[in-house]
Amino acid sequence: MRRSTTLFPTLIMLLSCSGLTLPASADSTKAWCSLFSAKDNSKALPEPVRCTFSQRQGNVVVSMPQRTFNFPAKEQGKTYQRDNHSSGVGFSKEGEFTLVVFWQDPRLQ
Repeated sequence: MRRSTTLFPTLIMLLSCSGLTLPASADSTKAWCSLFSAKDNSKALPEPVRCTFSQRQGNVVVSMPQRTFNFPAKEQGKTYQRDNHSSGVGFSKEGEFTLVVFWQDPRLQ
């Protein structure tokens, strides 16, 4: 029994010294998304659809039924704008689209 209690800390130390790391997990949540096209002049809120918002090390992936959007952290402010707010987060690509992610169904707010 004594051997196994000293073996585990030794393994942890060896792994940490070897440079091996466990992959970071992404934070994911079900959300509601509305996609505004830059070509659409309507100010009305597009019908929100269920989506999944995932973030890992600042990199965001938003998965909708027909499309997936990737927003790399290193591109923020260059190829897209990000706007965090208490009810969700928005992503805009000038001349293309604005994607708004709501934490709760916006029709109920």
